[in-house]
Amino acid sequence: MTTARFDAPASMSPARHHARPPYAQREGVAFRVIRLIWLTALLARRDPVRIADYQRRFGMSVRSFRRDIALLRKAGMYIESAAYGDYRMLCFLMDSDLA
Repeated sequence: MTTARFDAPASMSPARHHARPPYAQREGVAFRVIRLIWLTALLARRDPVRIADYQRRFGMSVRSFRRDIALLRKAGMYIESAAYGDYRMLCFLMDSDLA
C-alpha cells in the first residue's frame, strides 16, 4: 500500500480569466463523485475518516458528510463510527446489490 496522504485541501480558487471547471462546482454531481472516491480510498486503506478532514478538504457540512457515508453504506460498505467524528470501514459486503 502507498503511504501517500489524502488530506490536501481541494482547490476552490478559480483560474485566472476562466470560469471554474464543472468538476470544481460544489453543487455539481462530479464534485460529489470526487468526495465519494476520496472517502472510498481512505476507507479501503483502513485509514480513519474524520469529519474535520472532510470539512477542511471540501468545505462541506457535517450533513453532507453523513449523506456521503450513508450512500457508501447503501453501496455495501459496512462503516462504523469509532468515536465522534471518526469513521472506519469494517468490511465490504460483496453480495450487496441494491440496484
